[in-house]
Amino acid sequence: MKPSSLRLAIASALSLIALPHASMADVVVMKDGKKYESATVLSETADSVTFKYMLTPRIPDTRTEPKANIAQIIKQRPEELAILPLRKLVPTEDLLSADKYEGIIQDQLRPFVSQFPGTAEAKEVEAMIATYEAEKAKVTGGQLKMDGQWLTPEVVKRETRNIEAYRHRMAMNAAAAKNEWVAALTEWDKLNDREEGFVDTEQYVQAAPEAQKILEGYKQLLERMLAEQPQLQSRRDKAVVGLVEPDLSRTKKAIADEVAKFKNINDLEKKTRVHWMTIYKYDAKGIQAAAKTVVDELAKIATLDLTKLKATNEAITAARRYLADQNIELAEAAVAKAAEAAGRSSNVSTAITKLKSEITKVKSELGKKRATQRLYGNSGALTGETTETSDRVAKAMEDSAKDKADKKAAKEEEKDAPVAKATGGLSAGSKGASSTSTRSSSSSSSSSSSSSDEAAESDGGLQKYLIIGGAALLAILLGAMFIQKKK
Repeated sequence: MKPSSLRLAIASALSLIALPHASMADVVVMKDGKKYESATVLSETADSVTFKYMLTPRIPDTRTEPKANIAQIIKQRPEELAILPLRKLVPTEDLLSADKYEGIIQDQLRPFVSQFPGTAEAKEVEAMIATYEAEKAKVTGGQLKMDGQWLTPEVVKRETRNIEAYRHRMAMNAAAAKNEWVAALTEWDKLNDREEGFVDTEQYVQAAPEAQKILEGYKQLLERMLAEQPQLQSRRDKAVVGLVEPDLSRTKKAIADEVAKFKNINDLEKKTRVHWMTIYKYDAKGIQAAAKTVVDELAKIATLDLTKLKATNEAITAARRYLADQNIELAEAAVAKAAEAAGRSSNVSTAITKLKSEITKVKSELGKKRATQRLYGNSGALTGETTETSDRVAKAMEDSAKDKADKKAAKEEEKDAPVAKATGGLSAGSKGASSTSTRSSSSSSSSSSSSSDEAAESDGGLQKYLIIGGAALLAILLGAMFIQKKK
């Protein structure tokens, strides 16, 4: 079975397991307009109705209401209840990957269609699947959804840093919406880091006031916890005093284990220099320390000149876009504008320095490519050496090698000329001299016409000198014998 099919089967099975609970869902509508969604009627009398409902997404509660206050009780079908969380999936989230699209389709949407085929809700979910499939195809093609808008592959390439900053900003706000303050502020730190963060992006300018609101919310929570800590500690101490064995020992052990667990986490966070540390409702000092950290961070944000920073970061963003297009002149002009807008501000000084270094690097690379273009006369050199350039280089090397061979052969011919002349004077008409002369003439003719095997191979040249030397020696001996006989 394929992984996707197995995943679909498991998801369908889990949905079926949850079905009995879904069938019990009701909606209690009050006459004042208030609704209790996903409620369950527990009992009913002639005058009142008792029902269970969710006070919060995680906390259930039970309520009894007079029938005179109830407008109606709507019995929900299972599919009506099951589709409620799925409707939150559209419109789709920003920055979803192709794998994420596929995961939602297989794990959440298709199981619903399989469980409730033919229903109006199933048709609604099929339309959701079509939307997810279409958007997945866009992402596979290099597009990306950001802030509800689709960016082309070219824009995605030019906006890399802004997109990554947007990702952290969205994660920060999503965590804050769940009251996960530490997680939210950890994302803020990723944006706010001057060396590795995104202080030079347009997203940072938008994230700063959002982080300020998150810090204010966390501050209120810490102040409330600090005010409640003495009462909590007192109640726990009194509860322990009133216990007897074996409950006393068990309770003390549970408290000791809880404190030890917190201490271990706290010690590890201190060693690793975690900025936003875990807090414990009984630890007054830890709560006070966290509150001080919040106040310090709020003070830092208050010093930001967001108007100046906005102008600076817009110029930096423009410079990065020009750099992605390899338009060095406009990139340098944009960086100069950013530096002027920043003034003495140190918030983006590191980012500007890094950007200048990147521009210098790209500028150097382009210079080298243009030099290559001029050398080979190839209009395509800026984008890489073409096949035509390679052929020209190979032809030039071949011609150079041939020219060297011809020159070497000519020099050898000049060296052979005096030896051949002397040999011809001593043994005119003799067979050896004639053979030597013919061989010499043939060698000379061969050197000036077509081939140059002897010039190309050193062994052939050595053999030639040995033959000429032997012929000259033989001619001298024959000449000496002829003179002796004549006497």
